[in-house]
Amino acid sequence: MTGQQVAFGRVLIGALAAGSLLAQFVLVPQVASDAAERYPEVAHLEIPYLTAVVAALGFFEVALLAAWRLLAVTNSAVAGKERLGLTGGSKRWIDVMTASLCSTALIFAGICVHAGSVENIGGPAMLFGLLASLSLTVAVVVLRSKVSAPQIPAP
Repeated sequence: MTGQQVAFGRVLIGALAAGSLLAQFVLVPQVASDAAERYPEVAHLEIPYLTAVVAALGFFEVALLAAWRLLAVTNSAVAGKERLGLTGGSKRWIDVMTASLCSTALIFAGICVHAGSVENIGGPAMLFGLLASLSLTVAVVVLRSKVSAPQIPAP
């Protein structure tokens, strides 16, 4: 990675973090409040779903922090012209990112299952949300195994 790519990654992570914080503390509570007013038959779900979504976004922010730290490791390797490889610290941050993204996906999957099966609201969107959440979990685990696999040097 070049220094320019690392800088672009940091800008992207910063933008995602700012958007996530904005969603977590402004957008999601407002949408939950509006939905509870508009649909009083499901107003009792406002607080539990709001809590779950805020927790899921918190896990996403932890994953962003792990990505930031991985970029820091990459940047120090680029600046020092060292061979870029997985160190103990970078492996730890990869594990943190994997756990955080899987937690986020499983929380959203739980919301979709509860809304679609228990409360009978949401219709097909809940099925698609469940499938997307489970797909993210599988993708994160597979990508983590690819990153952690020992690389065979080219002959």
